Amino acid sequence: MRSGAALCAVALLGGAARAEGLTDSVARITAGQPGTFAVYAAQSGQTPDVCLRCDEPINAASTIKLFVLDAAYAAFREGTLKQDETIVVHNRFHSLVGPGSFALDQKEDSYDPLYAEVGRPVTVRELLRVMIQYSSNLATNLMVERLGVIQIRGVVAQQGLDGITFGRMIEDFDADAKGIRNRVTARGLGGFLQKLDRGAIIGPAESRAMIGIMLGQTFNDIIPPGLPADTQVAHKTGWVNGVRNDAAIVFLPNGTHYILVELSCGLPDEAAGIKVLNAISRTVFLTYHHRLRGR
Repeated sequence: MRSGAALCAVALLGGAARAEGLTDSVARITAGQPGTFAVYAAQSGQTPDVCLRCDEPINAASTIKLFVLDAAYAAFREGTLKQDETIVVHNRFHSLVGPGSFALDQKEDSYDPLYAEVGRPVTVRELLRVMIQYSSNLATNLMVERLGVIQIRGVVAQQGLDGITFGRMIEDFDADAKGIRNRVTARGLGGFLQKLDRGAIIGPAESRAMIGIMLGQTFNDIIPPGLPADTQVAHKTGWVNGVRNDAAIVFLPNGTHYILVELSCGLPDEAAGIKVLNAISRTVFLTYHHRLRGR
């Protein structure tokens, strides 16, 4: 019944989104659906047309990896990190709290090949690529260890990225037990992507490079299914139990862009939740495509 409602919503999107307004269309798609949905949608450089629960902190899951990427490019600019610097791969990390250490569970990761490189050096460039495009938890923790949690938080604060809480490494459960967690809001991620899209994260060259990495995303089950197959999407997904997130810059055929952030939590049926998120993506695309196609 839930997936059928979402599919029905998709079928009606073309005229309905324009007739009732984008905010109302998105609210209608999510109404009565189990779980919590937060959505930010805006044309590039514009205030949001949709800001549904967009200030509600939600488990970031792997969208938090965008801010590790951000901090790495800040370090490139400062000269404290080089793309061709190598890091010896290992799977033992110090907790942010107390004297304990922990290892990642490979079964919970999404990129096995890096575990085969334990004991060998891998370039920072490659670690950042697999962190974003394959959502490697191991690559993430290696980069967080190299950059430092406090330094990453400092970059987020310096850039004025409200709604973003970078708490800890992936699977640092001792820190998690003390309430130190990675949280984002839809508005916070939307603001980051707006800045990235206009070249204001670190600088124009760095922003373009980060977008280039995001264009290679290999997990494409949330925002892209609502779009024509040839649509370019620079995005980062994230998921844990009951959570499905995606944050994207979407490139329209006429050269205009829009920002779409979809967050969800408390999903009792993740497949059904994904269908709702697909329907939202399709609604936003049709609305903006119609609005901007004459430009």
